Amino acid sequence: MSLSAAARRVGVSPQATYNHFRDKGELLAAAAEEMVRALEQRLREARDAAASPGERLEATGQAYVSFARERAAQFRLLSAPELASTARYPTLLAAYEAAFAILLETIEECQNAGVVRRDAPRPLAAAAWGMVHGLAWLAVDGQLSVASPGEDASRVALDAVRVLFRGLRSATARP
Repeated sequence: MSLSAAARRVGVSPQATYNHFRDKGELLAAAAEEMVRALEQRLREARDAAASPGERLEATGQAYVSFARERAAQFRLLSAPELASTARYPTLLAAYEAAFAILLETIEECQNAGVVRRDAPRPLAAAAWGMVHGLAWLAVDGQLSVASPGEDASRVALDAVRVLFRGLRSATARP
């Protein structure tokens, strides 16, 4: 993709894009920011709809994977080489931080309820985010069927999220 191609697709001259974006990276960052903000909203809705702290944690993980599957092309945008340094795009970085904050708050809530172990919450949230992000990529790439041939990918994703998050559980938490 190029800035010129993007301009043609939306029906403006290639020069017009430079009135809004310095380069292709800025255009991609703007699109990625919009996608991450939508992901944040989906995570918030999933968390808020669940009844208990443990269910809220699972719901955010499942929502992340479902969102990636439903919006695979946009999700793939996150791996664009131009976006490798989020520090270059402060509003994109802020969007990531807002989405991560939902998971962090959910981990802290689970810790307060005795569901998740009392380790430092930020590394636990980073581990959960990384695991779910990897699971989302497997879903986007159609690889979840390898793990459970013939099963619905949504069910496989939910089961995998549950397995991943069991590793965060407190030794005294009820299953």
